[in-house]
Amino acid sequence: MNKNNISIQKAQKGDYNELRKIFFNTRQENFKWVEHGSIKLEDFDSSTEGELILTAKIDNEIAGFISIWEEDKFIHNLFVSSNFKRCGVGKALINQSAKVVGLPLTLKCVKANVNALHFYLSQGWTIEEEAIENEPYYLMRYEDINILKK
Repeated sequence: MNKNNISIQKAQKGDYNELRKIFFNTRQENFKWVEHGSIKLEDFDSSTEGELILTAKIDNEIAGFISIWEEDKFIHNLFVSSNFKRCGVGKALINQSAKVVGLPLTLKCVKANVNALHFYLSQGWTIEEEAIENEPYYLMRYEDINILKK
């Protein structure tokens, strides 16, 4: 698998079945704090409604996606298939998002999602505040201006 083979484009309706599977499987595998019976395949549709969705492909296989609420530059979802972890997919999706919607980007990272938190911090995100709605989370911000020059 060549990291340089990552291509990113706007999601097509034909991609949605695969995106639903990635969304479902990744949550089943990693969201230990969520009741597994409450995770449904169709959650993808309600979770991304009205958002810009970009897909990442490696060798023409969907490796992950990001969904963004464009007017707020808010990343609502970033999911990478377990088959493509540590291949640069998440970083590529964030970089492309910055180019498409601009900076700064923001997102909420559930405190219990330690792997995601470590990933975001390693990519230059900063914690803006801690909050609790349904569950404790960090509001994070990304404004690496160098990314837009690449």
